[in-house]
Amino acid sequence: MELYEEDVRKYSLQEYLSTYSINPVLGTVLWFLMKVYLIRPQSNPFPLCRSQREHLIDLHEIPERYQTEVSAELKLLKEAGFIETQLIKLPSDSRQSEHKLAGITFMSLHEAKLMGVTVTVYFPDEGEPVRMSYYIVSFPDSVSSITTSNQRNLIDFEPADTASSHPDAKLVELIQIHQQRLEGLNRSCLTIENREDLLQLFEDRDNRRLDYNISRGVLKRVDPL
Repeated sequence: MELYEEDVRKYSLQEYLSTYSINPVLGTVLWFLMKVYLIRPQSNPFPLCRSQREHLIDLHEIPERYQTEVSAELKLLKEAGFIETQLIKLPSDSRQSEHKLAGITFMSLHEAKLMGVTVTVYFPDEGEPVRMSYYIVSFPDSVSSITTSNQRNLIDFEPADTASSHPDAKLVELIQIHQQRLEGLNRSCLTIENREDLLQLFEDRDNRRLDYNISRGVLKRVDPL
C-alpha cells in the first residue's frame, strides 16, 4: 500500500483552520510560524485509503465499552429520519497488524433519499468518547456536492463542493437548513437509492479531494521504511 505524508505548509490559512478545526487565533499563529519555518510540523506517513468498504464494521464487532455511545448515536440518527446506517472503523495506526479502534464514522442515508450524513465519534485512550461535527451532503450530479455542517471554519471540501457552516445548529436544524439550500437550487439533486449508492458517492467525493491534494503537493508519496 502506498504511503503519503501531509505537508500542512501547502494549506492556505482558511484551509488549515478548516482541516484542523481549531481556535482561529491559535490556528493563525501556528500557521504563520509554520509558513516562515519557525516551527516544524510533525507528519507521520500513513497509507492512502481510497475505499471505505474494507473498513465497514458491524455493531456487534464494536467493543462493549463503546456500545452505549454508538447505540445512542444510532438512535439519534434514526429519530432524525436517517436510515441504512453504515459503521466505518477508524484504526489508530493502520500500519500495525493489530489495529486499536480509534473511532467510528457513521454514514447514513436520509429517508427522503436526497442527502446523506456522516459523523465521527472518537474513542480516546482516556476519558469519554468525543463526537465530531455532522456533515450533511447532497449530490447535484456524480462529480459535485453540497455540504451543510456544524463544523466551525468550514470551507468547501474540494473544488466541486459548496459548503455552508452553522456551528451552533443541532442535527435536526442542519437538516432543515440543508433542505432550504436544496430548494434554492435551480436544479435537482441525485436520488440516492440505497446505502451502497451513498457509500460510492462519498468514496468518489473523498477521492476527488485526495487527487486535488496530491496534485498541489499537500499530500506527498514517501518510500516505506
